[in-house]
Amino acid sequence: MKKLFIDSDILLDLLLDREPFSEDTATLIEKSIETGVKLYSSLLSIANMHYIIGRLENKNKADQKIQKILKIISIENLGQSVIDKAMKSKFKDFEDSLQNFCAVESEHEIIITRNTRDYKESELSIFTPREYLAKIKNE
Repeated sequence: MKKLFIDSDILLDLLLDREPFSEDTATLIEKSIETGVKLYSSLLSIANMHYIIGRLENKNKADQKIQKILKIISIENLGQSVIDKAMKSKFKDFEDSLQNFCAVESEHEIIITRNTRDYKESELSIFTPREYLAKIKNE
């Protein structure tokens, strides 16, 4: 079974209905459900999303939206080895490095993010939702 690691920016696009990005994210999720592709994100993403939604809206909305997204995705944990690899990496952004090595250690091959340039140090395949949808359309 194929699985995708979803960065927090993609999930925030959906939960906050950030146009024009939310439509691609919704389509990505729909296609994944239709084709049996399993969606994952990191514990860090959940924490970041809860914080951002809580600040923009309120804690109750953050709780509700996180519960909603947890019905769609599974969570990968971060451990000491992920942190160690992230700290030693050439990534410019520590959070992106943590996400990358969480995906690597969880044996993902693909990360879906809107900030593909932030993952130029990654050994994984990196796609925006739109790029990934175009790729699977041609398969």
